[in-house]
Amino acid sequence: MKSHLQMMLDKKEFERLYTANYMAMIRYARTLLHDEDESRDAVADVMLRVYTKGIPDQYVPSKYLLACVRNKCLDILRQMSIRQKVERMLPVEDTMIPAETDERQNIYSLIMQVMENDFTPQTKNVFKMRFDQRLSYQEIADQLHISKAAVYKHLAKAISLLKSAIPTT
Repeated sequence: MKSHLQMMLDKKEFERLYTANYMAMIRYARTLLHDEDESRDAVADVMLRVYTKGIPDQYVPSKYLLACVRNKCLDILRQMSIRQKVERMLPVEDTMIPAETDERQNIYSLIMQVMENDFTPQTKNVFKMRFDQRLSYQEIADQLHISKAAVYKHLAKAISLLKSAIPTT
């Protein structure tokens, strides 16, 4: 007997639901994520959850699946957005990489000078944890007892200061 809260699916029901909704779910995920692999992963995660937990009785299955895909994609975008925003602020282009060792050393010295003179202690700490220790935003947030948004703000401030100090040719 199916519970009032969850409509558990047997294997046949799940296969029918999967076949009937898979392409619409993939298209929707692709529209939100603009990435084929991420879209397939999102849909697979949703389908695994539905297979193991079922669908609440009060929902129309096809609409529920699309809502789950939307929520999963939004979670993925939230996780990606902080990292991507920082990467977009400091794009790596061939023209930005100095050809000469002396030039690289000068830029490194300038970065160190800006860190010492212009970064707050917390911004300096966050910057070093991210780029020296290669910690994730969540790891930095956990160690410093701050939010991931605060980590992003410190990195954005650091990158902004560095961009204004480093001459581009």
